[in-house]
Amino acid sequence: MEVALPAGLYGMAVAEPAALDQKLDGNFMYYVEIIRVQFMLWLNYLVTSLLLFQIWKMNEQSAVAECSGRLMLLEVGCVFLFEVRMLVDVRKCFSIMHLLWAAPSPVPAITNSANSFGHRYMSTRSNSPKAGAILAKEPQEESMIFRMYRKVRGGSDNNHGSQWKLDGISRAYRTWCMVTVAIPALVLSIILGYLGGIYIMRSANDGEMLTNTLAVVFVAEIEEFLYAAFTSDAMRYNLENMQPVDIDLTNRQRLAHWFACSILYPAMTMCVAALVVHHARTLDCHDDEWSLKGIMSAAMQFESTS
Repeated sequence: MEVALPAGLYGMAVAEPAALDQKLDGNFMYYVEIIRVQFMLWLNYLVTSLLLFQIWKMNEQSAVAECSGRLMLLEVGCVFLFEVRMLVDVRKCFSIMHLLWAAPSPVPAITNSANSFGHRYMSTRSNSPKAGAILAKEPQEESMIFRMYRKVRGGSDNNHGSQWKLDGISRAYRTWCMVTVAIPALVLSIILGYLGGIYIMRSANDGEMLTNTLAVVFVAEIEEFLYAAFTSDAMRYNLENMQPVDIDLTNRQRLAHWFACSILYPAMTMCVAALVVHHARTLDCHDDEWSLKGIMSAAMQFESTS
């Protein structure tokens, strides 16, 4: 199975520094691009954290406005759709962790052995991911005879040397990406999934509930906005068409993935949505009791009002 990095700011923060080549891209663009990627990444964390803090403050100043159960179906539906959106971000974070774990390790190309003059070769890597992130190695001009010879031998005229890949990233770089990209993004997604669900529940009316659902979804998509606005078309193409990581799966692992995506994730999302609704009503509606009779009466009240 071939798995690639998700297209977005998080995927760019992992793939681009690994592909940057100081000799090919140049010192200026090399350091500027590293600073730019880290600045955009931490700007995303800062803006998301500020909005999360504001959502928490608004949650502390409000309460569930409708404790009769008249809007229970709408509450469950809005919270469920929002948690589905947050599941996408959570899965994206676990996908980055999986790729960092499964990417091929550096392979020494030349061992430290003495030559005939007594000198030792320096150890290099045969699978280095550095291929140039901004500039690509342009093909040299070839004579007609050489091009005809290469075509007869089955050579290709395309230049595939600039394709991004994760092969050969070091253990230190994997740890850095795990600490600065995957784990912070996962933590922010979980916090937003909880605070956003409570924020939806504490809407003043049904119209405001729909608006608040769109508002918290907007917070979850800040990373995508920054990526689309401040990334060139060429670099987006390189990220979206980078070389995937080959992962060998047994039939048991394929069955586990099918079970998780088809059964476990939908069930977990519905349970999380129900728990958020129940938790919010427990905090604000002290006489609220969940029962089959109460849910049926809420459904009948919703149908009568609609």
